[in-house]
Amino acid sequence: MLAFDVLLVGAAPSRPAVLEAFPEEIVETTTASGVDDALETLTRGGADCVVTDYALGERDGIDLLDSIRESFPALPVVLYTADGDEGVAETAIDADVTAYVAASDDPAEDGIIDRVVEQARRNHVSETVEESDPTAANLKLAELAMDEAPVGITVADPNEPDEPLIYVNEAFERLTGYDTYEVLGRNCRFLQGEGTDPETVEHIRRAVDDQRSISVEILNYRKNGEPFWNQLSVAPVHDEDGDLTHYLGFQTDITERKEVELRSRRQAEELRADRRARERLLARIDGIMQRVTAATVESTSRAELEERVCKAVLETNDYEAVWFGTRQATSDRIVAGERAGCGGVDELFIPADAPEDPVNEAVRTGTVTVAQTESLAPDSPHHRFAPPDGGVASIPLRYRDADYGVLVVYASRAGSLDDHETAVFEALGRVIGTGINALQNQRLLATDEYIELTFTGSSPAPVVAELADRAGCEITYRGAVSRSDGKFVLSVLASGVNAEAIEEAAKTLADPPEVRTVAPYDDACLLEIIPAGESIVRTVLDNNGSIRGLTADGDRAELRVEVPRTVNPNMVVETVIDRYGGLSLAAQRRRERDPNSRTELIESLRDELTDRQLETVQKAYLSDYFEWPRPVSGESIADSMGITRSTFHQHLRAAQSKIMGELFEEIEPTPQPN
Repeated sequence: MLAFDVLLVGAAPSRPAVLEAFPEEIVETTTASGVDDALETLTRGGADCVVTDYALGERDGIDLLDSIRESFPALPVVLYTADGDEGVAETAIDADVTAYVAASDDPAEDGIIDRVVEQARRNHVSETVEESDPTAANLKLAELAMDEAPVGITVADPNEPDEPLIYVNEAFERLTGYDTYEVLGRNCRFLQGEGTDPETVEHIRRAVDDQRSISVEILNYRKNGEPFWNQLSVAPVHDEDGDLTHYLGFQTDITERKEVELRSRRQAEELRADRRARERLLARIDGIMQRVTAATVESTSRAELEERVCKAVLETNDYEAVWFGTRQATSDRIVAGERAGCGGVDELFIPADAPEDPVNEAVRTGTVTVAQTESLAPDSPHHRFAPPDGGVASIPLRYRDADYGVLVVYASRAGSLDDHETAVFEALGRVIGTGINALQNQRLLATDEYIELTFTGSSPAPVVAELADRAGCEITYRGAVSRSDGKFVLSVLASGVNAEAIEEAAKTLADPPEVRTVAPYDDACLLEIIPAGESIVRTVLDNNGSIRGLTADGDRAELRVEVPRTVNPNMVVETVIDRYGGLSLAAQRRRERDPNSRTELIESLRDELTDRQLETVQKAYLSDYFEWPRPVSGESIADSMGITRSTFHQHLRAAQSKIMGELFEEIEPTPQPN
């Protein structure tokens, strides 16, 4: 084991504070009381460095220094005293003292330990090189160069057990946080830690054993435990005879570059993984979306659509089972309808008292909800279909504000229910909801049987009722025209009030609607109202209904809504009451249309008329343009539509021509009498 011999002479160097501060691993101390005692010790055994006080009884430290220079001219001598002054320092320097250090109470403050260890190390290294060696003359110069080098440099002695370090430069100290005396005499493996790669360590060990150079990137640890990446290069040093004398090490901090490389590598791997996931996602979307879209377009009923969707989901081979669920009005539980892969289960439902269930969560929040099988309640009905390492996903089916229930799927692997899969489910929910809405609207036009819902109440209510309440008048809804931006223009007749009063009343509402005067009458006015938010017309249409009447006076509002018999009326009822808390359901009746109604004629006219032509003729009709005398001019209607008067008349004539053409095709000519 490498160790330096240090001789301490006099009181200041021999006090306990100094003795205990020397690192026992690399420094062996010997004490002497005076000049003769010290010289005898040096003659008998030698030392790598002498530390002497100034006051040494009848003689002093300068006398000792002079005697040492006569017998041991190259031996480092440090004058360490608290009794000195400038005169003592000058005399010591003239006598070729190696270093002069003013002693303090704490040796850590005056730096004596570092100074002595360094001088002892230098003397030890110089003693290993013979005077006749040509390198001896350059040793001091080489050491000075290493001291000033910007990279960490170490020298290890291969002739001592465990190849201890015998030199480290200041850059090494800055790099590792260790002081010189803490590392000399130790193998450099003390820089390794739990994150150091054992394979890299083995590569270094084999290179040292083979006496060959090596350069590696290794994770080392500073004194404070902070990891850093070290570009380590180790090279053997041989003498003229080819014998190994030392190992030279170079350390460079490459942490910043390494972190950039590792970050780039991680990002590249993440991008590759993300690309693979996206490719799988696109393949999944391409397959399942094609099947589901085809089901929504080609199906003629909701039952057929649900059956085809269930089949399409199972054909992907990623899911174990699937079912459609709707909320039961009487029990508030989610009851399964169409299903696939569920075996012979007769009854399947999710109780209302299980709010944490992913199905109830999806219905409540309107967002896709996923859960791993292991996280489900022990008595959850999902355990019958979800594999132990699988999961369940609940997909809300909505179109605008209309709620059509949920689609519940059971995945073979919980890991597949990631963000990408959730994106697929969200798209599926929108496609299916849109398809169901379209089918319900077709039924609304085609069916002869329907359900009439009557709501009554007061504020908060639709904007028409709110205006009637504020203005103290009666307002009757006549119809609505859809604009290109999705908003509806409501045509209303206000009785017992003028247009100015309605406009003033509108300003008092929390969300003031836009009010336009179409035509004034003696005790009434024809108005257009554009709600600031979503209108009652949109709310009803999104739930597959249509408004058949809306009247309001200052005390009461009445709303009549028509929905197809095949549509669950609870959706309309819940939505209307949730949005307009002042209304309640007063009546629900089953009705039948006049068998002479011309559904085919209506559908044909919708196909023939362009959107602009339909809007123009609706505007004209709702504005009493066809009455005589006309209360409103074509120019006024054109202004409200943002078009010119000539364009308005052009659209109106085209619409009238198409309507008359379709009508006369339906009328059989009456035979004339001879």
